[in-house]
Amino acid sequence: MPMKSKKYLFLAVCAALLVAGLSCLAPGTPGAASAGDSAQEKTWNLRVGQMGTNLKPSMVLLAWKLGYYRDEGLNVTLAQFSGFNDAMVALTLGKMDILPYGVIPTCSFVAQGAKLTIFGGTISEGSACVTLPQRAREFSTLEAFRGKTIAVVRAETGHMFLKRELRKAGIPLSEVRFVELPYFQSVLEAVHKKQADAGITNTGFELNAKIQGLAVPFAIAQYVPDFPCCRQTCATEALERDREPYVRFQLANLRAMKTMYDNPELTVKTLAEFSGQSEEYVRYFVYDSLMRITMDPGREKVLEFYQVMKDNGDIDANTPFGMEDAIDTSVYRDALDRALERWPNDRNLQRMKAELGE
Repeated sequence: MPMKSKKYLFLAVCAALLVAGLSCLAPGTPGAASAGDSAQEKTWNLRVGQMGTNLKPSMVLLAWKLGYYRDEGLNVTLAQFSGFNDAMVALTLGKMDILPYGVIPTCSFVAQGAKLTIFGGTISEGSACVTLPQRAREFSTLEAFRGKTIAVVRAETGHMFLKRELRKAGIPLSEVRFVELPYFQSVLEAVHKKQADAGITNTGFELNAKIQGLAVPFAIAQYVPDFPCCRQTCATEALERDREPYVRFQLANLRAMKTMYDNPELTVKTLAEFSGQSEEYVRYFVYDSLMRITMDPGREKVLEFYQVMKDNGDIDANTPFGMEDAIDTSVYRDALDRALERWPNDRNLQRMKAELGE
């Protein structure tokens, strides 16, 4: 799939999260309701975190662009932020209502006592091992990682699960050198320059790797299916005060998923216009990449990941704060029930309902 070099640079910029500073664009109190313009119906203001034109929360962006939030009585604005710490602080201070990005910062803040709740999903899976073509067969087994240097990006879940799988395979982490780099493009460059034997990427960068002449020996999902990547997080107090806007937010996202399945042409065109990426790339990102779009909070997988972070030393293994009360599956369930009331014969919605676990 040909792409110009300028596209690589743009993708790297997007993945690098070089975006504008945090700006709270919605008026009024976070989550506050106001009178609607028609029939005096109640509406809610929601500020949703967004990293520039990054497509990770693609269903949020699709629902926003197509007016699905407005149809549910929501006034959604995209609040740009420059880093996860800023975003998490904004959530806890009530300056942002929803963050549809990484599960890592949510778990990290909960481990320190922050009152946050994961109420939905964004992306599952998406991580891949990349290496030079002549070493692809070598890295088809975990034993190959012993004594090697592996380039990773810290705020990425795949390499954290890989560490667990290495331990399970009897490979001490002391025998593997993990080098943290700032961007996924940096990971590809390190492998190219032989500064790292292999690397772990995400966010569709397995495509960049192949285009740039690297090989993808395996996806992390081969060892850990359905592992969490990005989740939807909000302040616990806001959700407890009024959960209705969060159910409606999720309902609009499910409608966007229905559009994704039913109308790929509209989906690709809309997201390409938002991101500035080619339709070819957007089609790959949404439909063909290693990432799996989901609105399910994935309770059991998040709890599993929290333990992985403890075992890896990413968070305090003795923290008194657990994730059990920081995950709410009822918002997604209620939104899914409402969606099925509207589209009772939709097979994808039926599948989501069947897959939903407590």
